Amino acid sequence: MESCTHIDDQTLNRFADGVLPEPSATAVRLHLRSCEVCRREVRLIRELSAALRAVPTPKPPDGLFEEIFPVETESAAPIPLVGAQAQSVAFSRRLVLSGGAFLIAGIAAVLVLTLGPERAMAGASTLRFHHEEPGALTLQYETVSPLAAEPGLRARLRYWVPDSLRFAQTEPGYRVVELAREEPGVFSGAVSLPPGTVYAVAAVEHLDGNYIDSDFGRAWEYIETDSQGRATLDARLYQVLATARLNPQRVVETIERGLSEYPERPELWAALLLYGDGATSGGQGETMLNAALRRLERMDATARQGDSGPGEMHALSLYARLLGREDLEVYWRSELTAVHPRHEYASQARLESILLSPMSRAEKLDALDRSWRLAPMPSVAQVGLQLAQEVADPALTGVWLDRYAANRVFRDSRLDVEVTERMAEVPVLGMIAEEWILQQLSGPPDWLGSDRPLTGTRANFETEASESLARLHVVLGWLRVARRDRAGALDAFERAAELSWDPRVFVELARFHAEAGSSTRAAQLLALAQADPVIPLEPHVPEAESWVTVPTEARLAVAREAWREHLTSSLLDERVNGSATLENASGEETTLREVTEGGLTLVIQSLQPSFIPAENFDLLRANAANLEAAGARALLVTAEPDPPNNTQTIAVDRADSMPSFLHDSRSEVWEALGAWREVQFFVVDRGGTLRYRGEALATALRITLMLGDHSLASPG
Repeated sequence: MESCTHIDDQTLNRFADGVLPEPSATAVRLHLRSCEVCRREVRLIRELSAALRAVPTPKPPDGLFEEIFPVETESAAPIPLVGAQAQSVAFSRRLVLSGGAFLIAGIAAVLVLTLGPERAMAGASTLRFHHEEPGALTLQYETVSPLAAEPGLRARLRYWVPDSLRFAQTEPGYRVVELAREEPGVFSGAVSLPPGTVYAVAAVEHLDGNYIDSDFGRAWEYIETDSQGRATLDARLYQVLATARLNPQRVVETIERGLSEYPERPELWAALLLYGDGATSGGQGETMLNAALRRLERMDATARQGDSGPGEMHALSLYARLLGREDLEVYWRSELTAVHPRHEYASQARLESILLSPMSRAEKLDALDRSWRLAPMPSVAQVGLQLAQEVADPALTGVWLDRYAANRVFRDSRLDVEVTERMAEVPVLGMIAEEWILQQLSGPPDWLGSDRPLTGTRANFETEASESLARLHVVLGWLRVARRDRAGALDAFERAAELSWDPRVFVELARFHAEAGSSTRAAQLLALAQADPVIPLEPHVPEAESWVTVPTEARLAVAREAWREHLTSSLLDERVNGSATLENASGEETTLREVTEGGLTLVIQSLQPSFIPAENFDLLRANAANLEAAGARALLVTAEPDPPNNTQTIAVDRADSMPSFLHDSRSEVWEALGAWREVQFFVVDRGGTLRYRGEALATALRITLMLGDHSLASPG
């Protein structure tokens, strides 16, 4: 940018040496992301560093390196690198000892993964893949982040290999790679990926799983390229799929990059309509629609003349539907199911036809069974299970539950809980539901497994898992009550209360104890429910019921302290980049630090305003007085406004009590807070430290009120 103020050489050199203090180092990293001139300077430093490696350097005295950078004796042995790679690491160590300004580990860089040594400059770390032989890769990670001093790290990767029968629901492969420290800030490891891998994403993390370097939330990428260096179509399509899952804020940017390379591919145009603002948005909607219809006709004519694959047929049918061309939609859907009946997309087309048909549930289940036997797709299993539960058939439910459980694609703990709760509502399915719950509770959640998002910390994963396990225990408790197993029910309810700290669970457990004659325990639990500082939308404690007692002040004091200890034990301690920029309603640029004014802040972050459930705004309004008394403020941040065709009632209905949305168009606040879902809540204390990150607004409110020294008393 011509108007950019460039960083002086001394600052760049100090940054390269890793001695530039915060917050200056953070400012440099952010600057490098947008300044090509300074990136060239850093690139030049890197080239000079590489040249210096080739100059023989006197060997330092024995023990000097260990004295300066002690290595823990229990650290894992380095994974040996082959040939030239190992030699470059040895010379790099000498360069570190020289203390020169060209310290390679100190130069900020961000990787666009390739199967070669090339790197793109822009951030605070690099991750480099070397392709030594087919499928065998060595990884080298260099960083000046807090991870630099660790004895070892971990890389987690997801990869995609095209499948002749699947695309959208194909479960990505997953690898975990231990990275051993070669020197401070330089780590290496090895991994094998299957032949045919076209796309992969990676993140590097601390061994405890709670500090993740993922290239500012983008995740480092490997993209297969053709002989001209252009990304292959398969690689781009899987990149869109992965970005939609891992970082939906950047999916439109990814699609547009693909369209610049493949301008007449219906897969990309359909994706743009699904994830973007739509072809008819804005004042030129009619013009854009006409252009899209002409494009559809061109792609339709081209596809009829060639040998179209199932992905192209599916995309043409979908694109036609989105543009209102029912004739082309029906044509390509029929072609798809006739020519490629076993493909996943054909299975999706049959599934939609079955659901929209006037058939009875039993007839739909028969049709779904035939479709499953032809192509066993996870989406068919999910729908089949729901219909089997609706007809209350234990045998059919068991069959479809086995099919559902066999594949984790599109499954997560929350969906499993919903499946369980639906089964538990049907008395004849109670035994199946209980067996299913016990399977889910049979082992601890695997935070090192593929269920944890690449950019999700262990703490966040375990918090979500605890919430799901608590719900499962509640359901298990009532199932056991129904079959008169009171001891088993009590055990399940107590476990649910311990995991969730949900006032509603406290009340359910209190009712159970009261009915069992344990009035003391019931009173303790009611006190915990009433000591919740958050005003609920509906009272937790029922009124005018004989078993309900009014807690004494002494018991409430004990309950408040218990809440405080519980909330304190879950606090995060992560520094937030206050320099992250965003725009106010009038388009003026500001920073996170400026809008929080150094105060206690509850941040509600969403991809679009309409993604935030209305009850969250109701809960926020109900607790507005408590927040004010605690000296806290609420900050609403969105990546982009709602599409023009989406009626926005939030701003209108809540203008009197809700602040205006701030726009995080460059995803800087998203990255600074470590967001990874469509809607999340964060608490930043007065010192700029992140104290909470999660999906529970009530928990975020409790922590905010506690940090503001708001009395943990009953709202009543």
